[in-house]
Amino acid sequence: MNIRMPTINKVLISGNLTGDPRTRILENGTHVASFGVASNKRYRGNDGEWHEKPCFVEVVTWRQLAERVGSKLHKGSPVMIEGELQFSQWNAQDGSKRSRVEILARSVQMLEKTGDYGSSPSQGGGSEEPPRKEEPAGPDYSDDIPF
Repeated sequence: MNIRMPTINKVLISGNLTGDPRTRILENGTHVASFGVASNKRYRGNDGEWHEKPCFVEVVTWRQLAERVGSKLHKGSPVMIEGELQFSQWNAQDGSKRSRVEILARSVQMLEKTGDYGSSPSQGGGSEEPPRKEEPAGPDYSDDIPF
């Protein structure tokens, strides 16, 4: 018996834009924006020193999200991206086949503070929320958690 297991294709990454978003409008009026993100892994090496290893990923956004990304983000902007991996393949001008795996973003949250509201979401349907009133801190029960 052959049982099909469900597959999951979900990516969550935070990092900084490696350049300004590249935007375009297709013939049918659909907006597309693509950009690179660098996410650093920080680790302690065998020498005892801290090191950073960057991971560079291309991201693609569509429609309203692409419009917002193109107008609000720039090189160096810190972002949190949620999406899925997609495989792209094309023929280069020299006739060679090219391919890459990129992130198809479902939401992009700006982590940069803007104005009085702190970080402003630039998600698929997100809107800015006013700041919340802080509640007085209650007792800390974290030591009572059994795990």
